[in-house]
Amino acid sequence: MKKLLKPLALSHPAYLAARPIRHALVLGGTGFLGVPLTRKLCAAGIRTTCLVHRTSLPTDTSDLRVLRGSLDRYPWHTLERDAPDVVFHLARIPGRGGIRGAITRLRNRLANERLVLALAALPRPPLVVFIGGTLAYGSHTDELITEDAPLAPTSFSRDYHAAELPWLTAQRTNDVPVMVARPAWVLGRGSWFAAFYQRVIQVERYVPQYGDGENWMSLVHVEDCASFLLYYAQSGLPGSAVNVFAGPPIRQRELAERIARLTGLPIRRISLDELERRFDRAVRQAFEFSARIGTVHTALYAGFQAAHRDLDGDLQDLLQAEPAQR
Repeated sequence: MKKLLKPLALSHPAYLAARPIRHALVLGGTGFLGVPLTRKLCAAGIRTTCLVHRTSLPTDTSDLRVLRGSLDRYPWHTLERDAPDVVFHLARIPGRGGIRGAITRLRNRLANERLVLALAALPRPPLVVFIGGTLAYGSHTDELITEDAPLAPTSFSRDYHAAELPWLTAQRTNDVPVMVARPAWVLGRGSWFAAFYQRVIQVERYVPQYGDGENWMSLVHVEDCASFLLYYAQSGLPGSAVNVFAGPPIRQRELAERIARLTGLPIRRISLDELERRFDRAVRQAFEFSARIGTVHTALYAGFQAAHRDLDGDLQDLLQAEPAQR
C-alpha cells in the first residue's frame, strides 16, 4: 500500500499556483453540468476529450475529441497512448429503486473500481476530479456543514454514493491523485428548478413550497459551478474534498417567497406525502434534506470570484426561459 496523504494545510501555497492542464478527459460531458464544463475547458485553450455513451454532444462543441463507449465497458488501457492530465468524472450509471437500484449501485461501484485500477496502472496517473454532491452529508439542522462532516448519503446520493466509494479509497491509499467536489443545489436551465418550480408555475399558476419550507438550501449557478471545477483542478490539493456553493444558504420558504415576488403568483404548500406520490421517495428526501453548506477551504475560495451573485436576477432569467415540457 502506498503512503497515505499528509493532512491538508488550508493555507498551503499550492492554492495560489495554477496547475497546468494541457489535456482534460470529461466523463459525463453531455450532462447538465458537463456541457458548460467542456465549454469552459475549450475556451481556456485546454485540449478536451469527452467519453460519450448515447447522448449527442451540443452542436457548438465540435472541436472536442469524442470517445465512444460506456463507463463500465470502455477499454481504459487505451488512454496510455494519449493520457489526460486531468479526468473530470461526472458520469453515473442511472437506475433507482428496488432490485434495479441494488444492481445499479453494484454496477457503479464495479465500473469505478475498474477505472481506478486502469488509471493507477498508467505510467503517470492523471489527477481525477470526482464530482459528487452535498446530499452525501445527509440532513442537518442549523449547524454549518463543512468538508470534514461525516458522510450519511440521502435521496439520490444513496444510489450514486457507490460510485464515489472507490475514489475515496484511492484518496486514502494514494493510488491515484483524487480530489472530490461536492456541489450544492446547482441552479440552471434544465435543472431541478425546471422540474419542481418552473413547470408548476407555468402549468398550475402557483409557486410551490414543499413541506414546511424550513429546510436550508445552499445554491450555486451551473456556470459558476463549472468555472469552480476548472479552478479547483488547477489550484486544489490532491487528496482534498471541497463543497461547491455561492452565497449564504437560504430556507426553501425564502426561495418560494422570492419567486412569488418575481411572478406575482401565490404560494401553495405541497405536503411531502403529495410530493412523494407525484414523484418518488428520493425526491421527497431531497426536499427534506436540510444543510447550511460551508467550507474549511477559505484560502482556496479566496482565489475564486463567482459571476452569478444576483439570485433574484438568476431566478428571473430561469422563469423567462422556454416553457418546460409537460
